[in-house]
Amino acid sequence: MGDSEKKMTGVGRQFSADKMYVFLKGALTGAGMTEAVRALAYMRKHHEGQYRDDGQPYAVHPLMMACYAMSLESEFIDDVVMAGTLLHDVCEETNTPVDELPFSAEVRRAVKYVTLTRFKDETKFEHKKRYMNELLECQASVIIKAIDKMFNLMTMSAVFPDDKVRKNVVEVDVLFLPVLREAKQKWPEMSRLLWVLRTGVRGLNDTLALQLGVMLTDEEFVNLPTAVDYSYLLTGVQTPTSMST
Repeated sequence: MGDSEKKMTGVGRQFSADKMYVFLKGALTGAGMTEAVRALAYMRKHHEGQYRDDGQPYAVHPLMMACYAMSLESEFIDDVVMAGTLLHDVCEETNTPVDELPFSAEVRRAVKYVTLTRFKDETKFEHKKRYMNELLECQASVIIKAIDKMFNLMTMSAVFPDDKVRKNVVEVDVLFLPVLREAKQKWPEMSRLLWVLRTGVRGLNDTLALQLGVMLTDEEFVNLPTAVDYSYLLTGVQTPTSMST
């Protein structure tokens, strides 16, 4: 499907990349976030002509994430986090090596840990598990990934088949929320921000689980009586519960 055709299939609320760009340029400049200001232009150039599955210009996604990050008004939302947020998909979507990003080592490090890199002979589940655990190597990457997850959960049900959404719900439940809990132990000074991010991600994930009948492992979540164990969509391993569906 060509870019023009993708744009025509857009669903849901359509956001203005130009308005968000102008807002962020002013806000980031005013905050003295020089790397993020450069990342803003770099991101727009490298995502030009690309569209997401919901039909939005690709730049809308990192721009929305960045606007949300700025609204949190947290001391931990610094120049590195903002630049990393804007650049978080550039390497995967444009085949740009992380080491070639013309930014500081700290920004490249933040982008590195949110960029999927699969090792030889590694299963998809092993890959995702390693990827999630490695987020804990970088505080900025945990923040960026949490915001990314939140916005992906908001939009995926409109454009993905149910089982793909279920797989993402299981991934958040089994792999990502434990990372956020561990991050709280590792960086207690960031507890307030992590609570906000974890609550946002968990709330959206809980809603999708109820809508699609996904059984969650979270002890604080009460599953529907009809909920099904869809963990096999993530692990590839069938369980007695999942085989009965």
